[in-house]
Amino acid sequence: MTNDNRLTWEKLVIELKLLRNEDFGALVPLCIGIQSVLWPADVSESCLRTVQFMGFEILKSCEGSEEAERWESLRRFIFSEKGFQLSSCRVTEIEAETLLMKSVLEARIGHPLPVVFLLLHLAHLLDLPIVLIQARHHFLLKWVRSGKTIYLDLYNEGRALNDQELIQVLNRSSSNLEVWSAKQLIGQYLELLMGAFERAQDWTQLHLVYNLVLQMDEANITILGQRALLRQKLGFQREALGDLKRYFSFVEKTHAPSELQQCWLELQRVPVESAITLH
Repeated sequence: MTNDNRLTWEKLVIELKLLRNEDFGALVPLCIGIQSVLWPADVSESCLRTVQFMGFEILKSCEGSEEAERWESLRRFIFSEKGFQLSSCRVTEIEAETLLMKSVLEARIGHPLPVVFLLLHLAHLLDLPIVLIQARHHFLLKWVRSGKTIYLDLYNEGRALNDQELIQVLNRSSSNLEVWSAKQLIGQYLELLMGAFERAQDWTQLHLVYNLVLQMDEANITILGQRALLRQKLGFQREALGDLKRYFSFVEKTHAPSELQQCWLELQRVPVESAITLH
């Protein structure tokens, strides 16, 4: 690993750990940072410049506008002027390409979550208090202004829902109208990347994402166990054993999934080679 890559990794880890629940304006830079760690050869500066220029454009077009006008301008800017579209979000069909901010910005199409991140980023610049609702299989934005709550449907280019439409969406999505925090949204984003890399059997990138998740939440024993299995598959015996020792400090061996128990037994029988430097 080069010094530049190490610095990029360390910078990203610090930013993830410092992320506050209300830091919605940080989501897009974090996604770009995640892509820089996964593919160091990609030029993240051009991606950041694209986002910065979009911010400049929308700020200039909204000078002197009232809050309602700023949102309408942003909605038109994303879906009409820039032509962003949403790709399928069926879990079994999600590919990494549709999640990566650089790809989404270039192709103007992607999974709804990075498009939401872009909307929230620009809304933050425009001082629009917009958040994402916890709705299953739906992407519903909440905007509170002048004491009134408005719900915006991402699948209808961010247009406001009337009361009847809102009830229908809530019934379909099993939502209780709670909102996602910025930290929860990044957690969801990493989870989607994990699924995409698992389906593609891209074990190296999957390992990196596991590392990022555990940097954010060291007590995530599910991911800790999965990383142990992956490290064994990749030949990182000592690191796999270290993960399992940590895992079994939280979980009784007899209560662990059978594959983790089997992994433990196999690692106990294999001589451990010298450690390999991993993220």
